[in-house]
Amino acid sequence: MKWIKKNKFTCIAILLFVLITVVGYKAMKVFFPDTKSAIYGDRLDNKVEVKKKVYETLKTKISELEYVKSVNIRESGRIIYITVLVNDSTSMDSAKAVATMITEPFSEIQLGYYDFQLFVKKEDSKENNFPISAYKHHNRSEFVWVKERDKTE
Repeated sequence: MKWIKKNKFTCIAILLFVLITVVGYKAMKVFFPDTKSAIYGDRLDNKVEVKKKVYETLKTKISELEYVKSVNIRESGRIIYITVLVNDSTSMDSAKAVATMITEPFSEIQLGYYDFQLFVKKEDSKENNFPISAYKHHNRSEFVWVKERDKTE
């Protein structure tokens, strides 16, 4: 006890250092989460797999349309993103027809698990009513189109 009274400033400094270290460590855990864990947490447990062949089949089927230039498909978590580049002369109705064939290669289990996001774009920037996009939730059977923009000159 005599030593503590004699070195009270040293004891306070050591105690403050330990306290600041513990609080700093807790704050670091809050603001910088563990990067080793999955980015989606446990939301992707029991994930339904989609084989590459299904994506290739879909890509081929969409590419066969005469007004389609390219198709890009990527999966991120529980969402499948499909980007379709169409010719500049393609009408809005023709571009929307792509959505009708997207769900065909997928099984019912896959359709019940994944959401789909469709983007239809043109290269020409003068076509200001494009890109158009649609979304299909895994509980829904049809795509919902985002509000269309009128073409302006």
